[in-house]
Amino acid sequence: MKSPLSDNSSGRWAAKLRQTLGLSQTHFPHLRHTSPNLSYGRHIGPAYPRTRQAANLILIYPDTSGRWMIPLMVRAETEGIHAGEIALPGGRREPGETALTTALREFNEETGHLVAAKAVVGELPPTNVWASNHKVRTFVALETSMPVWKPDPREVAALLYLPVTQLMDPRNFGMHQVTRRRVQFSAPHLSVDGQRVWGATLRMLVELGQALTSAK
Repeated sequence: MKSPLSDNSSGRWAAKLRQTLGLSQTHFPHLRHTSPNLSYGRHIGPAYPRTRQAANLILIYPDTSGRWMIPLMVRAETEGIHAGEIALPGGRREPGETALTTALREFNEETGHLVAAKAVVGELPPTNVWASNHKVRTFVALETSMPVWKPDPREVAALLYLPVTQLMDPRNFGMHQVTRRRVQFSAPHLSVDGQRVWGATLRMLVELGQALTSAK
């Protein structure tokens, strides 16, 4: 059987996805900043030798009105350093797992929806999350019907739903101030339902938008 990622290296998956989503005439906005100003490009640099491996999943699906959506989750307050932050469903790899298996398992555990491996259409460049010392591989999946969500309250405080058209609209991006350990810095964000998506999650969504724009 043909692998769902067989076209990943050439970028053909992004071109096919762009056409399916009706984005042929849409371009991802040029952003001056896509990472906090104290990150110094570390998210794309080499990872620490003992970096932990993780994976997550960007699922694109149509809502009841036919809009293409991406589910995001607000992490429960029990989720350590990233508690209360908005993230893509995902988590750390278990022994013996492939990155794709991790992404699908974690998505199911956190949202209650099982995505089939055959729905995965491609993979984005990995992201180093320095705050928690993880290297995250991000997969992209496409489904043609709206899922039934049953988020795990132990890990997920709420689900948010990002329209793909909103991701591609420059009016939804901005900058804000963040304070960490008495250090204040500015960071870019994407507004979703009145909340700010920033940091590694924003970086992964930016990678998706850029992939869809550059696809040929």
